[in-house]
Amino acid sequence: MKIYSIVFLSFFIILNCQSKKDNLDNKFNGWTSHNLNGKVKEITIKSYTIGDLHTTKKLYGFYHHYKFSTSGDELTYNIYDENDAIQFESMPNYKNGKIIGTTIKNNQEKTLENWVIKKYLLGFYGGEMECYVDNKLVKKAINTINEKGHQTSMKVFSNDKLFYEKKIEYDKNENIIKTSDNSYSNGTITVINSSFKYTKFDKNNNWIERQDTIDGKKLLTERSIIYY
Repeated sequence: MKIYSIVFLSFFIILNCQSKKDNLDNKFNGWTSHNLNGKVKEITIKSYTIGDLHTTKKLYGFYHHYKFSTSGDELTYNIYDENDAIQFESMPNYKNGKIIGTTIKNNQEKTLENWVIKKYLLGFYGGEMECYVDNKLVKKAINTINEKGHQTSMKVFSNDKLFYEKKIEYDKNENIIKTSDNSYSNGTITVINSSFKYTKFDKNNNWIERQDTIDGKKLLTERSIIYY
């Protein structure tokens, strides 16, 4: 899996950090972060490359699985490979009922990242975060969000140098339609542009099928949803 994907996946967890305290009175929760309608229990997202005759599907990269509480808190976000082996695990850290950060376990590289939220957006989302490995500060991240609570940009710094940047655009229904991933290394910039077209929705108007164009590569993405 490309490094920019891993960076985005890791920070998506941080963006969804939320306060469980008074959650029923807060208009934002894990469901709204994912733009979900209804009481969702679990979602699984898998992308496939399509055969020439559109008769075979091959999993592209890793797939993603989320669990939510009955009140909409995001409980877990894990990433699996094609053999259903878990590669990344996220574990929220709480203090007085409020999520203050996330621990991300990378089972591939045998590393443990501890992300700490330094600033909240809309009193709910992680706006500024710091990443520690073995108690050493290694990365910082800054997010921006729109009024719906959806991420619009992210910048990641190491040693105060920008090494990754992401921008996100939405349609009128707040589904992602375009992203731009920029990676900076040794004076060079790698740009990955992606676009998304939604083709199927369920009875709750949550998308369950999407056509993706990732750096020119065509993919079919399916999202299975389990409700309470």
